[in-house]
Amino acid sequence: MPLSAQVMDALNSVAWTQSSVEFRGNALQAWHSARLALPKALKDKKWTAAIEQTGSFKKLPPAIIVDIDETVLDNSPGQARFLLEGNGRYSMDKWMKWTAEQKAKAIPGAAEFLRDAAAKGVTVFYVTNRGPKEEANSRANLEAEKFPLKNAALGDIGDTVLMAGEKPEWTSDKGIRRALIAKYYRIILLCGDDLNDFIPARLTVAERASKAKPYDSWWGERWIILPNSAYGSWEDTLFGFDRTLSPQTIQERKVKSLRRD
Repeated sequence: MPLSAQVMDALNSVAWTQSSVEFRGNALQAWHSARLALPKALKDKKWTAAIEQTGSFKKLPPAIIVDIDETVLDNSPGQARFLLEGNGRYSMDKWMKWTAEQKAKAIPGAAEFLRDAAAKGVTVFYVTNRGPKEEANSRANLEAEKFPLKNAALGDIGDTVLMAGEKPEWTSDKGIRRALIAKYYRIILLCGDDLNDFIPARLTVAERASKAKPYDSWWGERWIILPNSAYGSWEDTLFGFDRTLSPQTIQERKVKSLRRD
């Protein structure tokens, strides 16, 4: 059947994630980098991976912050449903049905590394932009894939799965949640598939580059990035984060962003 332009935009990304050895290799490489960095991060009490971490933190217990979607759980089957059943359009209803099934598989290497880190006394926080209504299903899916989970955390954090909107100030920008964790823990690694998992969100293309540049040496050591070309703030910034635009206009903005030299 003929596929719409919007479906074609994401088709290669989802097919690559699901079928390529290259995707698996990238994921394993990322978690191998995290494994190599862990002993150094635990030993060096001045080490932090969070730009929100300030003041004295040497005596704080260690923690790792990970995103959920496309960082530790693979939602490409859900994305395939959007492509094949929804003409490429993201649908909250379809997304909620997918997460309710609790069928997302672990990204290669993720669960093994995080279990090893937890065994060394590291608290793992899952900071996600899934909503509060998805917490129970998210926890169940993580548990099914054998990720380490704690039910309690220090201070007023609550627990170790922090959903967007769980508190009024917990917006899609994850900086506030990272700052809260940094009050009680020394954040030794940040792991994600989107720049928002490391620095503030909703930046222009130029701002993304300039804000991240000072931390070039952190990639692969303090910051562990997972591959995701299917969606993310990298895409949204190309059309000003305006999801009300038509698929044709969004595609035109993407084409306009391309360089020829």
